[in-house]
Amino acid sequence: MSSNLEIIRKILSSQNQESVRDIELQLKSRALQHLDSNGNTFCTTVTAAPTPVNLNDYEAVERIQPDLNVVLDNLSKDTDVIIEHLSHIATHDPLAKGLLEIYKELPESHQDKIILSLNRHDFMYATPDPTSEEAYLNGQFKLVEYNLIASSLGPLTEGVYHYHRSLLNKLNVDTSHFNNKVNTIRGYSEGLRTGYQLYNTKYECGGRCVLVMVDDDGPQFNYFDQQLILNALETSGVPTIRYTAQYLVDNGTVVDGRYFVDEMEVAVLYFRTMYDPAHFKTPDFWRARRDMEFSTAVTVPCVRHQVVNMKLFQMLLSQRNILQKYTSSPEATEDILRLFCDTLPLNLDEEGDKNAQLGIDHLDQYVLKPQREGGGNNLWDQEMKEKLISLAEDPARAQFILMRKITPPVLKNKFVRRGVMSEELDTVSEFGYYSVYCTNDSSKVVENKVVGPLIRTKGATENEGGVAVGISAIDSPFFIENSGSSSIP
Repeated sequence: MSSNLEIIRKILSSQNQESVRDIELQLKSRALQHLDSNGNTFCTTVTAAPTPVNLNDYEAVERIQPDLNVVLDNLSKDTDVIIEHLSHIATHDPLAKGLLEIYKELPESHQDKIILSLNRHDFMYATPDPTSEEAYLNGQFKLVEYNLIASSLGPLTEGVYHYHRSLLNKLNVDTSHFNNKVNTIRGYSEGLRTGYQLYNTKYECGGRCVLVMVDDDGPQFNYFDQQLILNALETSGVPTIRYTAQYLVDNGTVVDGRYFVDEMEVAVLYFRTMYDPAHFKTPDFWRARRDMEFSTAVTVPCVRHQVVNMKLFQMLLSQRNILQKYTSSPEATEDILRLFCDTLPLNLDEEGDKNAQLGIDHLDQYVLKPQREGGGNNLWDQEMKEKLISLAEDPARAQFILMRKITPPVLKNKFVRRGVMSEELDTVSEFGYYSVYCTNDSSKVVENKVVGPLIRTKGATENEGGVAVGISAIDSPFFIENSGSSSIP
């Protein structure tokens, strides 16, 4: 165990401000960059050293990801459950309201549409003694959230992994046998190509249709992250185009059920927007989203999957009697149940009142989560208390859930941010598993696999995370085999 941490210490001691120029050149060579609000480029914030990860525990959860994808797909087809529970929050949540309206209109035949999701399910490694040197080896991965739309940072994580590998190579630490675990660019691009090819075959397009990535207006923070996937698609022969949602609102049309833009038939619509109420600037955006969903184009994700992405369904699935309806076996039910931490509803009823008081009385143990994705949306500590008090008599409280905090290992690291190497600090990490899930027009699963990891690391005193909001750094795994024996030769 100590030898593994000694490797990290050696890397950290070798990384200082004089190292930054070389680090940023390496990052740029791998397109590890972002765009700011003015369209200027800057390097991704990264950690100076990788984070040690218990390989046995990591792989145990990795094996469960395909089962979790199946559960989410099965749940999305349960119209009675979806409509019943989403209706509770739709009155107060414009995104839920808009998605529910489309979901209610879906014909039964929609379940036979080609379905493709590029997912990322996020976890933290819960440990009873976070500051112990053995904390990263003694714990259990717990689900933070699952993400079925616009899952980002995978290609950049792959680049950071190979940058960290170069540091390990200098210490004669061989991690090349783990390279097959870090293939997000290839995995996501191959998944999109599968959806494209299924569409081409079904509708006999002869390769004349295109794959469209749907973006927001203005500079895209994750432009390079997105473009690395599109580059891989183009190399494999799939024609790709970027359009903003506004452009598709103005120019997208449906002819005989097929979706067209600028007279080109669209096989796949890959959304990197349209997951927040602010993205739907006018009713025309909702009309356009409906047109896309009701067309033959493969929407990534479909509305069914976007609906189950909401936190209330994560809470429902943490209940055995509900989860077991959607799993393939009792073993899968037990495996997935172990991933959940306590998640409590906040409906305006006796149970919700009790849960709200629990959060107020134990601010250090819970976090308040809305249905939204992305860093900066959760409420912690005093903010959580004030919000819960303000919602005491408000039915809008139902759009939040209360989740028990997870206590991850605290490890030393440094950040390289905007040309500056930080001092060594205490950090904690969040882990993600990228996966591809695809079914054909007969609802047969044709692809369901994990394609790579994500690690975002932040200061141990930070509540919120998120690379886009400037708090977290992209990290990579230093896999530790056999509960403490690293891959040192």
